[in-house]
Amino acid sequence: METILSNFERAKKRADEIDQEIIKILKSSKSFLVEAGAGSGKTYSLMRVIDWLQENRDNDYKTKKQQIVCITYTNAAVEVIKQRLPRNSSIIPSTIHSFAWQQISRFQSTLVKAAKEMNLFGEDAISQVNYTLGVRDIKEACFYLHHNDVIALFSYMLDYEKFRKILSDTCPVILIDEYQDSFRIIMDKFLKYFIEIDQGPQFGLFGDAWQTIYATNGACGKIQSDHLIEIRKESNFRSQQVIVDVLNGIRPGLPQITASDDKDGKAIVITSDDYDGRRQSGNHYKDELLDNILIQHIDSIKEKLLVEGWNGRTKILILTHRMLSKQQKYENLLSILDESLKDESDSHLRFFIDILEPVFKSINVMDVGALYNVLGTTRRPIETKSQKQIWPKFGELLGIARERTIGEVIQCVIDGKLIPVPPKVLGFYSRYLQDMSIPYGKSTLKDIYNISYQEVINASEFLKPDSLFSTDHGVKGEEFDNVLVVIGRGWNQYKFDEYLYREETSLSDKELDAYIRNRNLFYVCCSRPRKRLALFITVPTNQLFRNYLQRVFGNQNLFLYKEFMQS
Repeated sequence: METILSNFERAKKRADEIDQEIIKILKSSKSFLVEAGAGSGKTYSLMRVIDWLQENRDNDYKTKKQQIVCITYTNAAVEVIKQRLPRNSSIIPSTIHSFAWQQISRFQSTLVKAAKEMNLFGEDAISQVNYTLGVRDIKEACFYLHHNDVIALFSYMLDYEKFRKILSDTCPVILIDEYQDSFRIIMDKFLKYFIEIDQGPQFGLFGDAWQTIYATNGACGKIQSDHLIEIRKESNFRSQQVIVDVLNGIRPGLPQITASDDKDGKAIVITSDDYDGRRQSGNHYKDELLDNILIQHIDSIKEKLLVEGWNGRTKILILTHRMLSKQQKYENLLSILDESLKDESDSHLRFFIDILEPVFKSINVMDVGALYNVLGTTRRPIETKSQKQIWPKFGELLGIARERTIGEVIQCVIDGKLIPVPPKVLGFYSRYLQDMSIPYGKSTLKDIYNISYQEVINASEFLKPDSLFSTDHGVKGEEFDNVLVVIGRGWNQYKFDEYLYREETSLSDKELDAYIRNRNLFYVCCSRPRKRLALFITVPTNQLFRNYLQRVFGNQNLFLYKEFMQS
């Protein structure tokens, strides 16, 4: 009698077969590419390769003083791999910047020459190049590199045969995680000088071309080469069948099988085609719902979904920061900080989020231990009776300032003399007191310091990992029980309603780039949920787009807004 396998057993069996195939190719020393669809266990396969290399090749490589390099996209991923390996392992996990600098740093005279040729510094007399904080600077004839400079110089060095020979001799195996997000200027040369001529290191690339959403930052995206053996991972260990059906509709070229035996999932589309009121007319926002209507609709859908049983970890994806800033009420802050708010790099924002807000919370609940941890002092901040009175008084004044402006909050902290203000923030504030018109972000110091501090509080809530709301880049690699994706206007990079239904083979140049950009982001958004997915489309849908949605989601799962709310 034939044994009937569960979805999990069937998916696991197929995944194990694929992993065995990867190890077989690894043993052959041929370069390979693992194309792993969403939820397919790419990281698990990478770890199996690392484990096999550690067990079977580590001693040999250490004897030859060689390294197996595993390039990952984030420092957090580096630490995960490090924890898996013995301390003296020949396998070296690294970000691309750290790896690149390790390889090029010994060639100082060539780096100085290259940096000058690239006009990375002016007429200063430079005798050395260094890389520490990733900020360009010149001190005592030493040129300190920006992060992008390291990538550019590594690409430059790859044109030297001697450098490539040294790299090949010292790094016989190079594994690259999230290969699709690798810098194109580097990946193109790996292909040209190594992979396409079957020379140099053995490359193992792990990723998914359809999850490239950083292409505008120079990411390589899809890689094609007859000299790379491609292995496709077909199992999906994240999502229920109803979500996998949607993904297969979006991406029929890589059909997946679900590992989930649960059946309480749902995938629906809600459109605003029944809205007959006035819409926006601005360039980037043409046909978008008016702000107050948009926020009201999102809130109503959210509440309806919760009533319908959207229990568990939920994320609402609003694809543009501007739309999200209106929803979360920090749009003035965003208008000035722009990219430095999106990537959380602004010095003021970091001080408020990392120090000031946790300190205020600690004072409010009189958690001395938490206050001590936040300030990182060598002695406890509250030890004497007088200190026990000073901190609550400061908390009271800070509470009042938090209801006013950013500038008044900084002044309150300076006057309190209890919390050290970062030199960079203090420097800006000192300059502001002398000249309010000094440029800052997209405006001036006067404008940033006159913004209500409540906007900082609102933005900090959004930037928390467990925030209900997020933008597209905030969820790449994440998964949730439920996901509501709000699709509208506000970013000229993305117009799902104009591109998703188009045929890739009929497009070229800019239109093809735009199609791939839209398709990839749509795929990433729709592949995040385990159980339930809902799209809310806030702009009118044309017939071609509706046909596409019907094909992917099924006509029975498409609703007008009022129809959904009344169901």
